Amino acid sequence: MSKQDVLVFGVAGAIAWLAVTAFYGAFGGGLLESSFWFYALNAVLATTAMLVAFCFTARLRRISRQRRFFPALAFFLPGLIGGLLAVFNLDSLFPQLEAVSQGRYAGFMLVAYVTVIGLSLDKPARRHA
Repeated sequence: MSKQDVLVFGVAGAIAWLAVTAFYGAFGGGLLESSFWFYALNAVLATTAMLVAFCFTARLRRISRQRRFFPALAFFLPGLIGGLLAVFNLDSLFPQLEAVSQGRYAGFMLVAYVTVIGLSLDKPARRHA
């Protein structure tokens, strides 16, 4: 993996994290946290969006499925750092959210990033002719 790949995956991860966090900040207090099913649906949709962004970036950079772990880490790190900063400052970033939203947001981001890392470890099955 080249330095340019690290930069591209880092920027893509930061953009994905910003989009998901902005969506959570805009709709978290009103819609997403009003019902468990809305929260679960949002977690699935946000995870899917992050996976699509990661897979799109991996295909754009022509990274094979066997070599996606380190690109996934490069994708994951900006969101992890930004997510930690957001969790610790959630009340000042999004004052309309309740105090309990910190844990919900952290869980929301944890599920998304663990899924991205977990699926990057998936090795494609060998095809027998």
